Amino acid sequence: MDLGIRGRVALVTGGTHGMGRVVAERLGSEGARIVVVARGRPGLDETVAAITAAGGEAVGVSADLTDLASYDFIATEAKKAFGAPDIAIFTPVAPPSGGFAAFDDSAYDEAYANIVKAFRHFARAVVPAMQERRWGRIVTIGSGAAKSPARASVLNFDYILANTVRPAGLGLSRSLADELGPHGITVNTVAPGFIDTGEAYGAFFEKCAEDAGMAYEPFMADFLRRIPANRFGRPEEVGSLVAFLCSQDAGYISGQYIVADGGYMQAYH
Repeated sequence: MDLGIRGRVALVTGGTHGMGRVVAERLGSEGARIVVVARGRPGLDETVAAITAAGGEAVGVSADLTDLASYDFIATEAKKAFGAPDIAIFTPVAPPSGGFAAFDDSAYDEAYANIVKAFRHFARAVVPAMQERRWGRIVTIGSGAAKSPARASVLNFDYILANTVRPAGLGLSRSLADELGPHGITVNTVAPGFIDTGEAYGAFFEKCAEDAGMAYEPFMADFLRRIPANRFGRPEEVGSLVAFLCSQDAGYISGQYIVADGGYMQAYH
C-alpha cells in the first residue's frame, strides 16, 4: 500500500530503539525523508545506516528530549537537512513506575514537563510550517494510562505518575487536533499495550514476577491470559498503525486515541 508520503519530511523523536525506531524505518521505507532524534550518537548512526541501506534518506540529530529548549533546535536541524517537517512523531520520556509515597513534588513536576510541556514545545516547533503548507501529521506514542489508570491490582506494579500526567498529555493532543484541523493538520495518539521491545522488557516482567512472589513462567502464563490475543504485541504492529496515521489517506482521522493492545483494555478496564 502506497501511503502517499514519498518526499515528505518526517521527524521521529526516540527513533533509535523500540517502537520509535520501527516507526522511523517504516516511514523511511515509504519514501519519507527521516530526521531521527535521540540522545546517543551510536544509536542515531546505526538507525540512519539501516534506513539508508534500505534505500531511504535519513539524518540523525542528537538532542536531550527532557530539555525543553531542544525542540526548536531539532526543528532547525530538520530544516537544514531536508526542510520543515510535514510529519512529526512525538515519543515522550516516560515517567518511572512507583506508588504515591515514592515521589515528591519534583518528580510530579518532571513527569508533567516530559509528557505535557515537552509536547507543547514540540508542537510549537513544527506546527507553523505545517500551517503554511496546510498539511501535516502529528502522532504521539502514548499510554493506556491516559484513558484508564494502570492498576496495581492488575499489573502488579504502581504507575502513579503516568496515571496522573498522561491524561493531561492526551487532553493537549485532542485540543490541538481541534485547533489545527482547519489547517489540514491531524493530531492523534497511539497507545501501545504490552509490546515486546527486547531484553529490557523481559527483565521488567522478571521483576514483576519477583515482586508478586511467583516464579517467572507461571507468572507470565497468568499474565498473558489477561490479554485476549494471549501474547505481547510486536513493535511492527504499532509502527504500521502510526505510519498509516501519517498517510495521505488518513487525513480524516484526527483527535483520536487509538489503542493497540491485543484487547487488553477492553477486557480489564
